[in-house]
Amino acid sequence: MEPSTNPFPKIEESILSLWKEKRIAQQSLEAKRDTSFVFFEGPPTANAGPGFHHVIARVFKDIIPRYKFLKGFAVPRKAGWDTHGLPVELQIEKEIGTKTKSDIEAYGIAAFNRRCQESVWRFKQEWDRFTERIGFWLDLDHPFITYDLQYMESVWWLLKKIWQKGLLKQDYKVVPYCSRCGTPLSSHEVAQGYKDVKDTSVYLKFKSQHAKFENTYFLVWTTTPWTLPGNVALAVNPDLTYVYAKFSNGEIYIVAENRLNVFQESYEVLEKVLGKDLVSIRYEPLFPYLQNKNIPNIGNAFQVLPANFATDQEGTGIVHTAVMYGEDDFQLGKQFQLPEYHLVGTDGKFVSDVTEWQGMWVKDADPKIIEALKNLGMLYRTENITHTYPFCWRCKTPLLYYAHQSWFIMMSQLREQLLKNNELIHWEPGHLQQGRFGEWLREVKDWALSRDRYWGTPLPIWQCEADLKHQIAIGSIQELSKRAWQPNTYYLMRHGESTSNTEGYNAGWPEKEGVISELTEKGKQQVKDVIPMLKAKKIDCIIASDLTRIKQTAEILQKEFPGVEIRYDKRLREVDFGVLNHKPLSEFSGLFINALRAPVEQLFITKPEGGESPLEVQERVFALVREVEHEFHNKNILFISHGLPLWVLEGKLKNLSLQQTYELGQQKNAEVRVCPSLNLPYNEKQEVDLHRPYIDEIALMCPECGGKMMRVSQVIDCWFDSGAMPYAQRHFPFAFMKPGEDPDTIDYPKLLEKMLPFPADYISEAIDQTRGWFYTLHAIAAALDLGPAYKNVVCMGHVLDEKGEKMSKSKGNIINPWDMTERYGVDALRWYFYTVNSPGEYKKFAEKDLGQSVAELMVVLNMLNFFSMYAPERIKTAHMPEPKTVLDRWAIERVRTVAAEVGGLLDTYKIFEASRTLEVLFDDLSKWYVRRSRKQFQKPDSSA
Repeated sequence: MEPSTNPFPKIEESILSLWKEKRIAQQSLEAKRDTSFVFFEGPPTANAGPGFHHVIARVFKDIIPRYKFLKGFAVPRKAGWDTHGLPVELQIEKEIGTKTKSDIEAYGIAAFNRRCQESVWRFKQEWDRFTERIGFWLDLDHPFITYDLQYMESVWWLLKKIWQKGLLKQDYKVVPYCSRCGTPLSSHEVAQGYKDVKDTSVYLKFKSQHAKFENTYFLVWTTTPWTLPGNVALAVNPDLTYVYAKFSNGEIYIVAENRLNVFQESYEVLEKVLGKDLVSIRYEPLFPYLQNKNIPNIGNAFQVLPANFATDQEGTGIVHTAVMYGEDDFQLGKQFQLPEYHLVGTDGKFVSDVTEWQGMWVKDADPKIIEALKNLGMLYRTENITHTYPFCWRCKTPLLYYAHQSWFIMMSQLREQLLKNNELIHWEPGHLQQGRFGEWLREVKDWALSRDRYWGTPLPIWQCEADLKHQIAIGSIQELSKRAWQPNTYYLMRHGESTSNTEGYNAGWPEKEGVISELTEKGKQQVKDVIPMLKAKKIDCIIASDLTRIKQTAEILQKEFPGVEIRYDKRLREVDFGVLNHKPLSEFSGLFINALRAPVEQLFITKPEGGESPLEVQERVFALVREVEHEFHNKNILFISHGLPLWVLEGKLKNLSLQQTYELGQQKNAEVRVCPSLNLPYNEKQEVDLHRPYIDEIALMCPECGGKMMRVSQVIDCWFDSGAMPYAQRHFPFAFMKPGEDPDTIDYPKLLEKMLPFPADYISEAIDQTRGWFYTLHAIAAALDLGPAYKNVVCMGHVLDEKGEKMSKSKGNIINPWDMTERYGVDALRWYFYTVNSPGEYKKFAEKDLGQSVAELMVVLNMLNFFSMYAPERIKTAHMPEPKTVLDRWAIERVRTVAAEVGGLLDTYKIFEASRTLEVLFDDLSKWYVRRSRKQFQKPDSSA
């Protein structure tokens, strides 16, 4: 059907308008029912608009929750946004023109992260409109956001739990490393970036120093010439047979017997030996960069070592070993105490030790190294190969395997639990359970969690400056505050009774002659009465408002604290009353009485003309406290101020919500309240912000030696953020704890079972998420001993173009989802994806196929139109009329049978089979029932 004659887009728009008017989607989300069905939304990032592949994701996500809702389940569907990580950072780097991490630091981490945070909302409206247009019912008004403070606090709590179980550890080992982004990556990130590339491999010679035969060389093959300057050993398999092969030029090469086919000339076999007989033979290094350095264990280098990873399946059976640039190499180096020394910097460029190629990116140096080998007479030959190589999943830079200090979640220790939990999950397609996902779990690698980057959840590990082995994990904002290093204690004191109190007028700045508020005699005595208590507190400094009644209060105290400095600071002044200054207090109070009828937030932004709101007062008084925090350590500070400033300051120092602050109430005259130092990170808006760089300033006290602890510099893998969503989206466990409960010691499995919708009954994403979100959900749940995080998965194959090629901008084969929606309607897209093939298969999309989907849906619409034409205006459905014909009986039974069959298929997540079953029913009803019943409907029996 031509798009111009397609009625569905307009029909859909009218239905969407009705849904919006009647709040249908919201009502479905708010419905309270006895039984719940749990759905988890895999969060997208809104720094780019939705693509065509998001259509298939959202229609498969929607069908099962919609079906379950119609079956009587409550189905909460919370939207979410994934906001951290390299995808966001790299976009901002392109915009501001930074090339390196040092460029970012020169730009400013705070400014950079602020740009990142702003960018993730650029396309939110388009995403919301897209989600609503395709009829995917989600709670878009209350989404979880991974950069949100409460979300991040829950992530910290999860990480501390994993730390407490001994699964979060720091280690120095070889990791997949992106030299452009300057950070290690996890195995699941690496899995998303492999490409088949053409490279030049080399066969090269290492001259043996063994006296058995002259001119003897170990022949080695490598695909990474850039690692050769870092060579420290050669590896042979001790159980393989190796041969000494002599050539006409007098040179003798040692290779594995099964790899003699690498030679292109004739040779004579002089001798055969086992690999173990070659062990400990020394050889001459190719390059002098390590040989001439005074580094630990250099005496163990440049010899042949036994290793089972050396095989005769490729190459020569002899493996060049550069311990800093290969996982097997590194482990061999540990086993035989080989020297560990980097010739490559974290920027992927050779360091100054490598004089010929200093400052050159290593992959660019490959041709020059090959040329140098040729000039040295150590190149046997080159060979062009096509092999699979890992690239950064975001910036597309070739990855290096690089020895680096990183933090790991020891997933290898959880392998059996991961596999056991996987057995409890229903997969569609089923082969994924033991295939792609099961294989991944069987070969699971430790999760390289840390990222040497900026925009992400900071790793909540603090190290002692006196001893780096002293480490703690922080699991909550409260704990961060409690563990402060040399914390101050703050005493908040209101002035004694004053004339403005007794006479009931507003007394702010500027003070006016004749109405200056001064202490009454009662007020002076009130101040004197608190002196004994303050002396017991050993006050180190007094900071006071510069209004008269405060100065009088401070002067009384000064006589009793002669050695204590008193400072006056205008930021502690009374609220600015604006036009109400020196007017009756009732006029000012009246503003707030009116505000109390609105939500509490309104009260805190209420202000008189030309005056200040409570939040503005809070901002200025807290700015003073932050300065004091930086100046003083382990001191007792007395602030003397007025009722409202102290009220909002106390709320801020105790990290209270506005409602909790309101409930505090203002201090009485001369009342003193104590507040501990709030050792928390604040951004420029004076909001608690756990992001860098604010968190980097927070010092803690070492519980082992009392020393100063600072946070390690890394942030975490953004995939941990999304994998944490079952817990963090509801601020678990903090939102469910009773007052006084400790998040470190609560019975969290019991609390989770009682309070959280967990595990998910259903999730759905594309096939690549077996290495992404599916895995991280599974991994975190296993680390917490919670069993599987989800029960049922529908996994989708990617949408390709009609030639079977991946869609990309460079190929010009991208499909605009809005174009397809406007031309064919969403139901046609839905029907296409449900019926074209099984969800897990690739979809070779051709636009003409949508025309076929429209034609199939027109069959249903035509039947409905036919029914509407001949049906009575009012149909009583309480009692089904008796069928009059065989066709009637057949149709009724056919519908009943298909309804039961489709329900059973959807209950087992067989979406394709259910859709095809309906497709056949539509065809049967149209061709067999409607066509053959036209006369019956057109001339109905009057007795009917």
